[in-house]
Amino acid sequence: MNLAAALDDLATGASVVVGCSGGADSLALLALACELGLDVEAVYVDHGLRAGTGHDAETVRSAAARFGARARVEHVDVAPGPNLEARAREARYRVLERVRAEVGAVAILIAHTRDDQAETVLLSMLRGAAVSGLAGMAPRRGFVRRPLLGYRRSETHELCARLGLSPAHDPMNDELHHRRVWLRREVIPRLVDGTDRDIVEVLARQAELLREDDELLEALATPHEPDDAAAVAALPRALARRVIRRWLSAPAPPSLATVERVLEVARGNRRAAQLPGGDRIERVRGRLVRVAGAEAVTGTVAPVALDLPGRARFGGVEIEAWIENGPPSAWPDGRERAVCDADRVATPVVVRAAAPGERFHPLGRGGSKLLHDALAEAGVSASRRAAAPIVAAGEPVWVVGYRIDDRVRVTTGTRRFLWLSAEPAER
Repeated sequence: MNLAAALDDLATGASVVVGCSGGADSLALLALACELGLDVEAVYVDHGLRAGTGHDAETVRSAAARFGARARVEHVDVAPGPNLEARAREARYRVLERVRAEVGAVAILIAHTRDDQAETVLLSMLRGAAVSGLAGMAPRRGFVRRPLLGYRRSETHELCARLGLSPAHDPMNDELHHRRVWLRREVIPRLVDGTDRDIVEVLARQAELLREDDELLEALATPHEPDDAAAVAALPRALARRVIRRWLSAPAPPSLATVERVLEVARGNRRAAQLPGGDRIERVRGRLVRVAGAEAVTGTVAPVALDLPGRARFGGVEIEAWIENGPPSAWPDGRERAVCDADRVATPVVVRAAAPGERFHPLGRGGSKLLHDALAEAGVSASRRAAAPIVAAGEPVWVVGYRIDDRVRVTTGTRRFLWLSAEPAER
């Protein structure tokens, strides 16, 4: 086995994290990464799901010491219950990314083989996945690299045997109620017998072909703004689905039914589409707006004080204020960041909701405007306007997402510049 082609962009001595369970696949990857001269941090993640993990961790430590790598054991808590495998995987990747950031590694190496790829494709088929799922695991995504996707599981076992390694055995790999184990032990062997073909190679090749299609769709979808209802509605159906799916992908990829409901909103056939978890999508002045479920339930939010300089959290938004003595090198657009004359802003300053019928004087517009009309123009849905943040010093200073009040504008006489920014608050 030769990883040089898969990792040819990594210089000798480059720092990498290797996810290592102590099984044959990950031990082989550990040995090969060290052979390439990489600076390896082997990480064993103990999910707390079974006894005997101490032996597996020691297997990793021993192999790391033999091949000149460092090793560490990380513990996570994954409660028993539905979607156990998926939740354990998510926890494991979070740990590996944290370690990568701590040690400054340029990549996380995962020991998935061609056999794992075939199992992943079958699992995706059982879920009714779209092209992205049937494309299987990417050889490279972000910091994560899978250099063994071109190799079979039998090759990693053979390498371990040649090196005299004794891989750890995870008893969960014998439990057929885990769907991946069931596919590995029962389904794939029957498919091989029934078709007289190496079904692992067939499925892995299919994943490679579909990945090219998936990458093309992704490239075509990326330039499109997902909140432009008319533009999304005019796209070919496959591309429109991809644009919406990318937009709604956090915290989990949406189902086809969810995507279709949102497309109905974009086409004007529905007023709103409910999302799993309580959020919903509304169409506001031609824009698709995601309304957080909590915002719709809580209604108005109590005013909060904003020190100058300082921070304040208002609902799901974090407002920050700071003062600079010189003008900006580049002026913000006034929506998510704004600059005004600090000496024209009276104190105390608060962040609050708009009062019924309240008006302000939008910068550069002349005259006054209802705050609720300004929020609508900014794309804030009707159900969110009662909880939309307004920075005020008695009268409005900044309608967040829209613009500042003309009365606090910067002039040639401005000496202190008040910066205001708004970002989603961390949950």
